[in-house]
Amino acid sequence: MKLSEFIRTHSKAIVDEWEAFARTMLPAAGAMSRAGLRDHAGEILDAIVEDLETPQDSAEQSEKSMGRGEDHQMEAVGLTHAALRIDDGFTLGQLVAEYRALRASVLRLFDKAGGTDMRQVTRFNESIDEALAEATDRYMVVMNRTRDQFIAVLGHDLRSPLSAIFMSAGLMTRGGDPARMAAQILRSGERMARMVDDLLDLTRTRLGSGIPITPGQMDLDAVCRGVVSETQAIHPGRRLEYQAEGDLRGKWDSGRLGQVLSNLLGNALQHGGPDSPIRVIARPGRGEVLMEVHNEGSPIPPALLANIFEPMVSHARQDEEMRSTSVGLGLHIAREIVLAHGGTITVTSTVDGTTFSVRLPHRSVATPAPVEPADRQDEHDATGGLVAPESVRPA
Repeated sequence: MKLSEFIRTHSKAIVDEWEAFARTMLPAAGAMSRAGLRDHAGEILDAIVEDLETPQDSAEQSEKSMGRGEDHQMEAVGLTHAALRIDDGFTLGQLVAEYRALRASVLRLFDKAGGTDMRQVTRFNESIDEALAEATDRYMVVMNRTRDQFIAVLGHDLRSPLSAIFMSAGLMTRGGDPARMAAQILRSGERMARMVDDLLDLTRTRLGSGIPITPGQMDLDAVCRGVVSETQAIHPGRRLEYQAEGDLRGKWDSGRLGQVLSNLLGNALQHGGPDSPIRVIARPGRGEVLMEVHNEGSPIPPALLANIFEPMVSHARQDEEMRSTSVGLGLHIAREIVLAHGGTITVTSTVDGTTFSVRLPHRSVATPAPVEPADRQDEHDATGGLVAPESVRPA
């Protein structure tokens, strides 16, 4: 049996394996639908079959191996696949891994079926390489352009607080109110420090080390009340509502969770209706706690929902003007902090408003707890996972 005929006959099994492998590409694949995971795998296989069945002499094969062939159908497939995976938040390594897995899957199934057509196997490898080369090239072009845009926006964002610092310092030298000017300099410096911290967190996530957390016994209710109160003071013209239920004590990183809520509130303030309230709810669940931030306003288009937690992506609604040139790291960093706690963050958006939901487990396998004296060690369940002591377990 020819390889092209085998692929055509067993395309469903091949695509099923493609989907199963794509599902392991976390965190990007975590919220993707089955259709999104399968991408256009069927079209890729169809293009490969067509390429394998197109007559090709040795001279044409040589030209094609050097990227100078006249038939560019595999290049087009690779370009489309790269564009879709960039939108889905896949890394370059994950993109390359998909092609490696596809190659291994087809050849393994073909060998298992007794396939011996080595000529088509060679041409199959060439087709995969051609699509992969185009996909990686397209990915790097888009990432380089995004990086340039990111640097430009960052420079714009840093210029505002820096200008405020220079202006306040100048006024102080000319006899301005020292206390008021110093307060302005402090606020601008803190704003710049937050931008730098966000950049460091982004770098950690891109290097694969993840955002560091330091879990400790804490009360999520106290953290939420503090962040909501602080945000309300900064935005006195907006209405923030906070509701807490039950026991919200647990072992998490209080500073990082405060950062999560602050980022979610910042997003709600930017995109929510200016005359509608922003509601924050925290309550215990079964083995977890739930924190939600809800704002009213126009729904987020499905195309934006698919990659809303990715960095350097503009999430402006289609029916509103951009009210900020922010580099857009808030939601990405919020997700990474939640993942570091072993939790999940999701978003739903309808005509009734947009809700971000954070779920934090009381026992987290993402970050081991520090060893404590024997008389204070947390209990362990049958699987070896940490379980919070009775005093902090949800009812």
